[in-house]
Amino acid sequence: MSGQLHELRTADIPAPTDCWYALVPSGSVGRELLALRALGRPVVLFRTKDGGVVALEDRCAHRAYPLSAGALVEDTVRCGLCGFVYDTDGQCVQVPTQSRVPFGAAVTAYPTQERDGLVWVWFGEPGRARLHRLPDLPWLTGEGWETVAGRTELGAGYLLLHENFADVTQVPFVAPEIAPAVLGAEPPPLDVVVTETTVTLHRSFPAAPLPGWQADLLGVGPDALFTTAQDGFFLSPAVWVDHWDVTPAEGSPDPPARLRFTQLVTPVESGRSRLLWAVSRDFAVDDTTAAAAVATVFEDYYRRVLTAMEVAQATLDLDGPGPEVNVSADVAALKVREIVSLMLAEQAPASRTLSRRARP
Repeated sequence: MSGQLHELRTADIPAPTDCWYALVPSGSVGRELLALRALGRPVVLFRTKDGGVVALEDRCAHRAYPLSAGALVEDTVRCGLCGFVYDTDGQCVQVPTQSRVPFGAAVTAYPTQERDGLVWVWFGEPGRARLHRLPDLPWLTGEGWETVAGRTELGAGYLLLHENFADVTQVPFVAPEIAPAVLGAEPPPLDVVVTETTVTLHRSFPAAPLPGWQADLLGVGPDALFTTAQDGFFLSPAVWVDHWDVTPAEGSPDPPARLRFTQLVTPVESGRSRLLWAVSRDFAVDDTTAAAAVATVFEDYYRRVLTAMEVAQATLDLDGPGPEVNVSADVAALKVREIVSLMLAEQAPASRTLSRRARP
């Protein structure tokens, strides 16, 4: 018996779909079904026998049952409730109760890519995926870099996180012992460059001592002066990157000591996000003691920042948005808001609606 055509509407989350989202580290996906949520959608990930990554809608076309509760059989997924079998394209290829597969029996298959040790998934119109390049994050896996990383899910919206990343002047108040001394003074002018989809900011800070943890890693005294160059990049609603380069103020033949902060954000539900963060450095690379120290410092830092974001989100949820007073340090964050608003306005309504046949 053929099914009756109906529409399945995904959760209405105001998040751009024309974007590659880094859902998990590559090492998290193997020959087991991995369930998660992204952009209000249930997703199941697995790796094929030849090593490719597949992302499917985690809900059987027959009944409301997660495919992740089923089984991976060769390179197909079998529903644990009704036995429907789906291939890597999301097409149902076998129904246990009849020889013919009902027309339209399928789940959504999302385009995937792997780069820099991450699994990227595209939730927009599939044909548009090839028009959007993945960001280059070579320090995550490149030679000469050491990275500490973490991931968490939190009760704060993705845009709230990006606005926080865009304003480093908040760091001295959230984590004063981590913040460079230059952030405690009046920050120098902020240069902001905006394209249709990106925001870039730059500051050059005057000579000042390094925070204690960084001075220890570089083996310099607490009074040694360094100039600092900060660059921030909103590359997409999924990616914010910061570059922090410090150079001895009195001149040195050595290259700058470089830090790269990578924040990978995925909206989960309205007011809820998943964050993959990474702190990469090109100094004290082979020092295991340094690695442990950096991990301790930044696990604590991100815990504080994300706790503050959850408090801010709870305030918004309780009292709603209110009037805001903006200052010069907010320029980049306001530009990020504009870009996301334009992306949402241009997003085809059809991208949030999936059509399929159900009920065989």
